[in-house]
Amino acid sequence: MKKLDCIWLIDDDEIAIYLADKVMQKVEFSKDVEKFNNGYSALKHLEFCININENLPDLILFDLNMPNMNGWDFIDKFRELKGAETIPTFIFTSAISQKEIEKAKLYSCIKGVILKPLCIQKLNKILRLMDVECMEPFEKVFIPHVHSSYYLNTGTGI
Repeated sequence: MKKLDCIWLIDDDEIAIYLADKVMQKVEFSKDVEKFNNGYSALKHLEFCININENLPDLILFDLNMPNMNGWDFIDKFRELKGAETIPTFIFTSAISQKEIEKAKLYSCIKGVILKPLCIQKLNKILRLMDVECMEPFEKVFIPHVHSSYYLNTGTGI
């Protein structure tokens, strides 16, 4: 498996961040996981990284419901940053409405929706969607229930 260099988790839910980080550590999904508790602090750090030509994250997982700057505000500002458009992003949430799914389809940088909690099967699905070698290529594919999660571009679940 190709290990990702850096992943950003943007979520105000400390338990969700802790659990996602533990799952990623267990399977050595990334060399580094940076955590932000709102979209504003993540956006400011991303702007800083772009301005000083620091390495950008390979992947961003962001929640929709956060204080200071929610996920929608974050992704709107994110799209305006030169250089950020190449970073794949996934909505990382505990619940999402059909209206929000339709809205997310309008953002080319959003590659999918992942419902909490994060698990190894969902990490493998992320890698597949990013066209990166999976951790366990012959694993049984995770097939969610109808409302458990969605992949926005094709309608298949994550």
